[in-house]
Amino acid sequence: MVAPCLWGHGNLLLAMLLALPALIAAADEKPCTLHYGSNYYDLSPLKSSKDYEFDIDGGRKLYVNVCRGVTTDPWNTGVPESDGDIAGLVRRDHGDFVIGMVNTTLEMVGGGLVIRQSNGSPCKSMDSARGSSSIRFICDTSVYGAGTPAVIDKYPPNDDACHYEIEWRTHASFACPTGERGFLSGLFVSCVITAMIFFMLYMVASTLYSHFVLRLRGPELMPKFTLQHAHEILDISYELLHSLLDRFGATSGVWRNTGYGNLNPASHHWASRNEQQAARASDALESGGAGYSAAPQERELNT
Repeated sequence: MVAPCLWGHGNLLLAMLLALPALIAAADEKPCTLHYGSNYYDLSPLKSSKDYEFDIDGGRKLYVNVCRGVTTDPWNTGVPESDGDIAGLVRRDHGDFVIGMVNTTLEMVGGGLVIRQSNGSPCKSMDSARGSSSIRFICDTSVYGAGTPAVIDKYPPNDDACHYEIEWRTHASFACPTGERGFLSGLFVSCVITAMIFFMLYMVASTLYSHFVLRLRGPELMPKFTLQHAHEILDISYELLHSLLDRFGATSGVWRNTGYGNLNPASHHWASRNEQQAARASDALESGGAGYSAAPQERELNT
């Protein structure tokens, strides 16, 4: 009895572990993105600082944006600002008709990406109804750039339509499935960029060290890739940093008061210019004192 129970619970635990990545991906779905099967879709590149503008029936203009509110100033829409950002609007004679508020949730319908937008302006021909729209994005490699949306249907089919069906053929880089950059690939790219930065810094530091410290010239300035040379560069970099901190402490007193301005036994650098001058003066007195002490001895011998 115990073995079958453990086997059953083990299968349940295995199924939960297998489903966990999909649940995490669904929970962490970014705005305007969709995981569908093994494909990944991202419409965020269609965001634009300028609205997409095109003509519809009757010579009216329709302004729409993707995954963000329109930048065109709305006029007499009948929609409170507290309702959110306007996804699109139709410019009419007595005011703008909002065809929906911003929605960043993508759906896969009939093999195409769809964004549904609702809660727009009140409809004149339909009581308690509000403007809405559906935008179907079609991957078309023959289209250059973002493409241009077009109204393919509306309801009611007159100038006071309340719902708009929009078809948007766009380039592969927008509506076609793309590869999603995972954690490992992102980590690899970050490591490569970091390594390149350190490599360039090492080349610059090696050249400066060879020129100013080793006094080398010409081809000898070429960076050396040895452990000893790297250790020397690290040492001189540490010394330079310590010297800069000492100079900062000498002017502000903060570094010296915290107890870090002591003598560095490895580099034999004094903590401050005053201490160094005092040490030199002490050495001079000692050398002078030795001369003075020898003079009386000579006078005693002469006498």
